Amino acid sequence: MKALALALALIVTPVMAADPNEPPEGMYQQPVRLLLNCFDSFARVVEVLAKHWQEVPVMMSHMSKTSTIILFTNRERTTSTLVVSKAYKDTEEACILWSGESHDNPGMSMSLNPNPIFPVET
Repeated sequence: MKALALALALIVTPVMAADPNEPPEGMYQQPVRLLLNCFDSFARVVEVLAKHWQEVPVMMSHMSKTSTIILFTNRERTTSTLVVSKAYKDTEEACILWSGESHDNPGMSMSLNPNPIFPVET
């Protein structure tokens, strides 16, 4: 568990790498109490989410050689789950960071931006 917390910190670090002494305006740190539901393998997470919530992985973001963020959703896109997977030398760990249901906007639990407009470097 401590290793996964460290992995999450390492994932966030590149975002703040521009100047660690001066975060962007409006950015602040917020300590949170977060209960993670973890498994000893990514395959087990896939199995559990498919069986209990009919969710499948729809997006993966490989953050490093050993860390991956995965978004799961169900067919109707009414539920979604965010998972972080970390591979170690001989083992792996995958933890559910967040999950939820789109009560107010059914079908919007997972949506893609069809036309992302990326900022131009100045």
